[in-house]
Amino acid sequence: MHDRKPIAESLERAYPPDTILVRKKPVMAYTTAVMMHFQSGAKILIIKARGRAISRAVDIVEVVRRRFFGGKMSVREVIIGTQALGEGGDMRNVSTIDIKVEKSD
Repeated sequence: MHDRKPIAESLERAYPPDTILVRKKPVMAYTTAVMMHFQSGAKILIIKARGRAISRAVDIVEVVRRRFFGGKMSVREVIIGTQALGEGGDMRNVSTIDIKVEKSD
C-alpha cells in the first residue's frame, strides 16, 4: 500500500509559516488569518495566489490595509509570474502572484 498524504497537508508543508496561500475561501477568512499572523508579532507576510484567486488575494491585502491597519501596513513587493500545470497535451499556463506586505509600528 502507498502512504499518501492529503493534498492540503502536503501544500501546507511546501510553504513557509510566513506565507498564506489564497484559494476558494471567502475574503474575510483570509483577512482573519492575516490579522492573526500580525498579532503574533510578525512583521512580514507573503500572500500567494494563482489563477482566479489572484483578484481575491488583492482584495485581501486592500481590506486589511485600509480597514484594519489604516496606513500601518504597506506592500513591499509584488511578483507576478506563470506556472505550467498538467502534463503532455493537457499542459496549460496559470498566472501567479506573490504579494509581500509589511506591518509598521
